Amino acid sequence: MRIVVDSTLDVSEDLRKELTVVPLSVDIAGNTFKDGRPLEEVFDLMRRTNSFAKTSQPAPMDFERVYSRLLEETDWILSIHISRKLSGTINSAKMAAEKFRGRVFVLDSGSASIVAQPLVKTALKMKDEKPEEVIKELKKVRESIELYLTVDNLEFLKRSGRLSRAESLIGSILKLRPLIEVVDGALRTKKVYRSNTKVLKEMKKLMENAREVVIGHILNPEIAEKLWEHASKLEIPSEIVPVKSCTLSVHLGPGSYGIVVRR
Repeated sequence: MRIVVDSTLDVSEDLRKELTVVPLSVDIAGNTFKDGRPLEEVFDLMRRTNSFAKTSQPAPMDFERVYSRLLEETDWILSIHISRKLSGTINSAKMAAEKFRGRVFVLDSGSASIVAQPLVKTALKMKDEKPEEVIKELKKVRESIELYLTVDNLEFLKRSGRLSRAESLIGSILKLRPLIEVVDGALRTKKVYRSNTKVLKEMKKLMENAREVVIGHILNPEIAEKLWEHASKLEIPSEIVPVKSCTLSVHLGPGSYGIVVRR
């Protein structure tokens, strides 16, 4: 088995070595590049050009080339991708998979970013099992996962089309912080708070009774450390996975952070 993911999915460095990543594309003021650049460089380009980024999914041919190469050295491929409600990436993967007659199994992660951590960990533990058994178990893991996140600047979400101009204006004036959750593969505002302190407190509360926690952040290691320390006090297995996906980061903005809670 080989595992393929798209670049919207984030895992720890040790797991990344076990994956093949198919990148999405990012365009900032006419500068188009494949996902994978350092986030500091990407946000600096956005500031210098006074521009927000546009992103685009890989073409089926991008997946086909990767699948063809990997199938020369393995019997089958597990291809895990961002929710179909957040991107059309998985459609490209499925179109490419059809050409390999049941040797490529495509799975919707149900979300994006750090949700990949428990999915990939589980898949690697089952690498000697049959494809159907692996997919069955991953679907169970997917159902046990909750993702919560918040952003530091509502303008990024507005530009991505996830927030209306009116909501963004009101939120910016009142300095509101949304707590966002992923429901059925789509983003939804769970609650709005007056301060980051209150959002952080709520995230800590959401950790309670979790089986494990994954903490992600976009250039905000200090807040990730606070969440990790809280999980440790609760004696919940946890790890910090810095978000490296440019594709997601340009839509959420620096300072954003979140948690994956597995029940």
